[in-house]
This record gives sequence, C-alpha cells and structure tokens, in this order.
Amino acid sequence: MSVVKLPDKITITRSQIQETAAQLDITVPAEDVGAYCVLLSGLDACVELIAAEEDYVPPLDLQRFPRVNIHRPPPAENAAEHNAWAYKVQITSTLPADLAGPLSGLSVALKDTVNVGGVPTLHGTDALATPYVPAYDATVVTRLLQAGTTVVGKAACENFSLTPTSFTNAHANVQHPLAPGYNVGGSSSGSGALLCAGVVPLAIGGDQGGSIRLPASYCGLVGLKPTFGLVPYTGIASISALIDHVGPMTMNVLDNARMLTAIAGKDGLDDRQMDAPAYGEINYYEPLLPYAQDPKAAVKGMRLGLLAESLQVHGLDPRVRDRVKEAANLFRALGAEVVDVSIPMHTLGFAIYTVANRQGVSEQALRGQNPLRHGVHDTALTQQLAHWSSERFEQVQRHNPAATAALLGGQYVKDKCPGMTDKAINLSRKLKDTYEVVFKEKGIDLLLLPCTPTISNYTSSVSDSIMEKTSKAIGINLNTAPFNVSGHPALCLPIGMLGILEREEDHHIKLPIGMQIVGGLWEEGKIYRAAYAFEQCYDWRKL
Repeated sequence: MSVVKLPDKITITRSQIQETAAQLDITVPAEDVGAYCVLLSGLDACVELIAAEEDYVPPLDLQRFPRVNIHRPPPAENAAEHNAWAYKVQITSTLPADLAGPLSGLSVALKDTVNVGGVPTLHGTDALATPYVPAYDATVVTRLLQAGTTVVGKAACENFSLTPTSFTNAHANVQHPLAPGYNVGGSSSGSGALLCAGVVPLAIGGDQGGSIRLPASYCGLVGLKPTFGLVPYTGIASISALIDHVGPMTMNVLDNARMLTAIAGKDGLDDRQMDAPAYGEINYYEPLLPYAQDPKAAVKGMRLGLLAESLQVHGLDPRVRDRVKEAANLFRALGAEVVDVSIPMHTLGFAIYTVANRQGVSEQALRGQNPLRHGVHDTALTQQLAHWSSERFEQVQRHNPAATAALLGGQYVKDKCPGMTDKAINLSRKLKDTYEVVFKEKGIDLLLLPCTPTISNYTSSVSDSIMEKTSKAIGINLNTAPFNVSGHPALCLPIGMLGILEREEDHHIKLPIGMQIVGGLWEEGKIYRAAYAFEQCYDWRKL
C-alpha cells in the first residue's frame, strides 16, 4: 500500500498506535512508533477529505415516487394485523406509464431490511441507537413502483434477520394468522403474515438460509428464492454477501412470476449479478399463460427427482415426508416422470453453509463490515453497527440468542479456525457443481423435497432460556440452506395441511406444509411451469 503524501500535521498519538496494534495482538517496537504516527496521520488526512464529501448513492425521485403518511402503526393497530408491520407508508408513481404497468393496482409490503428512502428501518431490533433512515430506494423498490404497484409499508422482520422463527422481533412477536402463538417462519415473518392474512397480495422477502421459503411453508404461500444474483440486492441489508437473495412472496404462482419479471435483471450496481441477464430480458409470466386451458401440459414430459437425502433429515415429521411423496405421485398423474435421486453431498450442505458464512454474518450483518465489495454501501448503518458493547449484546441476546451466537461464532472461526471459511467457500462451489451434474448430465429437470421438516411450532417467549429459544429453530432450514450456498433457484409451494400435534388444546387446528421445487441455475421458468401445473390441478387446502 503506497503512501500518497506525508501529512501536514501529526494527528495520531503514540498511544493510539499501540492501542490499534493491540487489536491485532502485536506490539510495535517503541523506536518505530513515531514513524507509524506519521504514516497513519497521512491516512487520517485522507479520511478527513472523504468525510467532507457528500455521499454518492442512487438518487431519490420524490416527484415520481412521493412518500405519504410515513408512520409506525400504534401497538393496537399493529396487533390487529398480526404485529406484522415495522412502518407504514403510501408510495405510488405519479407517471401514467408506470400506473399502467404489469403490477398495476397491486399493493406490496417490503421486508424491513429493504431501503425505502425516508422511511425508517428497524431491522427487527432495539439495539440501534436510532432507526436507520436510508436516503435512497433499493433497486427492487424502484422497479416495483415502475411496474405499477403501491408500496404500503415495511413488513416486520426478525432481529437482525438471523432466525428461521418468528419470536425474535424486539418490538412485538409476529403472529400466525391461522394460529396465534405459532411460528410464522423467519426471517421474512411480517411478509408471510401479511400475505397469509390477505392484507397484501404481494411481498418482498429476503432469503439467506430459507427466509422466504420458511414463511411460505408455514403460511401456505408461494415463495421463490431466485438464482443467486438474478434479482439485484442493491439497497438491502446484507447478511453475508455469499448468500444474499431477495425475491417474491405471493399467494399464487402467476403473481409470483409476474413479480419476478418486474424485479429481475442487472442494475449495474450489485456485483453479485455477474452472470445475470439484463433487466427486462426475461418474462416469467407470459410463458405460463398458454397453459391456463391445459395445466397438465406445463409439466408433461418433465423428469422430476425426489431427493432421497432430503427425506432423511433430522427432525423430519413422517407426515411431512409422506405428503411430499404423495405430491410427487400427483405430479406423476399430471404426466411427469418422477424418479428417486440421491445426492449424498446434500447432507453436507448445511455444514458448508454454516462455516462459509458465519464469519461473514458476524462481520457484515452485525458489524456492518463490508469493505471489499463494489456497489452501494449504507454508510450511516455501518457507523451504527461498527462498535458493540455488552449492553447491545445483552439487548440482542434477550430476543435473539441466534444473533449473538453468530457474532461470537464468526469471531471464533476467524481467530481459531483460519482457512476453514475459505475451504467451506470452495466446497460451496463443489456443492453447486454436484447439483448441476444432476440437472445437466442426469436429465433431471427439477428436484422435489420438503421445505420445513415440520409444520409451524409454538413460539418461545422472552423469558425462556437461551437453549429453550434456540431449540425452536434447530433443523428448520436443513433442506433450504444448501441452496443458498449453491445459488440454485428454489420455490416453496403449498401441498397440503396437517393437524397440530404439539399442544393438545390445538389439535383441532390444521396448518400448511410446503414442498420445495428446485431447478438448475437460471431455470426459474421451468420451476414456475411445474408449480403452476400443480396449483391449477389440485387444491392444496384439501390435500
């Protein structure tokens, strides 16, 4: 690293040099400290110049997309809508061309990790000194508004988006519309609840381990985690740059395909999108329309693989396993060929996911440290996350010990297991290639497998112990997380209802169960064809 220029004055003290060195577990020789004071003062001078500049983020067009009635709903109002809102707002384009777009007249809720300029973001936590208020809209927000939607608010999410359950939001637990007290699924919990309750027809979720698909499974929704990079992540809080996905959540397949068409494609800002198609290049919705009269034709002749290892994961309810097998047989009745497929490496997927991303989660999601990525950075949020205290740790742990465990785990891997993150990232490419062999060389069009291993479980409370809270989340994303590190598109489709067994007083209640349909990279169109055929031919609520 070259020194551009020596400083005009020394701004770094000798004690600051030694304090900084101590963070690296080193001691600078006393005779050399003065030299480093000079060199780091040069760096300090550059920092001062940057601090004086105005930040450079995408422009916010308030004339085209004005914000109206930004507010946090009062507790009673929010409780009436399942505690599913972080903030409400009304944003509709003022351009007639936008209002005539493909999503015209539909309202959309956005996960509360998605930037909406001028609207505070809570991230599901009370650990920030003040809510982060972004100065610009995420790319997906702009594209949805251009397509004719009305943004009606920010849907509540889980604490730092780091849990597959829905009991960790620091402000209020998101409630299941079909069974209050039960898990909506996380971390896109508010999006799931609002759709399930019919409050909105469209929602955006984020998926870094299943956070679109898990609420979809528990709530009877269609939720798609697109191919890695297909939808730009610009303007959305990162969990780990290796696994950041954003995608559509809807009540049916056609709306999901319409929504993906509106948001997919490069934006020129997100470096996750290297292999993505151009914006507007692919239409996922219109190719489905010819199958409306003959839905079976959409899947006839496809070769679907029932993934053997997915039916053996720890904690899988035998009833869920049987329902997935029955759904596979229903695909046979539609004219698809269904075969058993074994991919032994699938069982290693969760470990690869965990080790490859734990350091990234600790540093990016929780401390805002993301210095090596191109694109748009959220400076103000990074400044808030940069320094943790014991008080902040205890605040987060109170609601979401999974987040504080991730903070500690990331530092542990960094300090005690050097090279393991790198090896896990290398193995994630092997996992991707292993799945691709099945699609490209073995003639399998799509994989079928369970989404969640059970139906929704009863939620924990703040007073429960760390292990009691954590136990509710164990194993939920064993079948979803592998496709985050492999990058493959995966859609959750509801395939039936199962009775609650967990609590005797709730045995009369039935809750949804979802099946994943997984395709090769960039094969969302094929996934939609199969999902559409199943949805049109069978009423999952009666299965």
